[in-house]
Amino acid sequence: MNDQLKKSGKATGTFYFKQFKVEDGMSTMKVGTDAVLLGASVETGDAEEILEIGTGSGVIALILAQRSTARIDANEVDEKSVLQARENVTSSPWGDRISVIHRSFQEFANQTGKKYNLIVSNPPFFTNSLKSPFQKRNISRHNDSLSFGELVKCADQVIEKDGSLWIILPGKESNEFISTARNQRFFIKKIIKIQPKPGQAPQRNIMHFTKYETVNPVIEELAIRNVDGSYSTDYMELTKDFYLDF
Repeated sequence: MNDQLKKSGKATGTFYFKQFKVEDGMSTMKVGTDAVLLGASVETGDAEEILEIGTGSGVIALILAQRSTARIDANEVDEKSVLQARENVTSSPWGDRISVIHRSFQEFANQTGKKYNLIVSNPPFFTNSLKSPFQKRNISRHNDSLSFGELVKCADQVIEKDGSLWIILPGKESNEFISTARNQRFFIKKIIKIQPKPGQAPQRNIMHFTKYETVNPVIEELAIRNVDGSYSTDYMELTKDFYLDF
């Protein structure tokens, strides 16, 4: 799900968006369509304090900064990703509102006294699967260092009572996360099912959780392309403030 970004000005690990650019050559989490979809879909509302878990190159934090006036803390455990995210933040228009924090989320949650209106994450999601020989790739995709249970437990420590948690995951992992989140009393409020084309099985789910149980969660579908292969109106409308082509 990275096709549009390949058309957005990639050059040696550089991605150009309408209001900022992102270098991702050193980052464990590369710039991808998942990150843009999540950043563009999150309902920022009047959030004053936003936390991103696992910022990688910082692209989601930058999208959220463009879409809000909030202060944003971008947490990341990998040192080289932190250095790269800080460079990307510094070169953006919102360097005064984004702080990149080099710590594991578990350590950060236990030490910070802050509470957040909004928590956002594109988390590692492979569990007990064959690992790559490349350690950085493992960090970005396997949840050994931050399990779903730890993520929701730590999120519970730092979220405001009326706060929101937004996550993007594949289908199988989405079901696991929903179950895990419920154990920590995070309840699904909305799901956006991301389809390659209309009628096809969703490849990703964007999920919105709150601390209040919703009787009938909102379920939406968004197809990236039309049946003929062209980009869908919904996808272009969602991402038009970021992609150069739209």
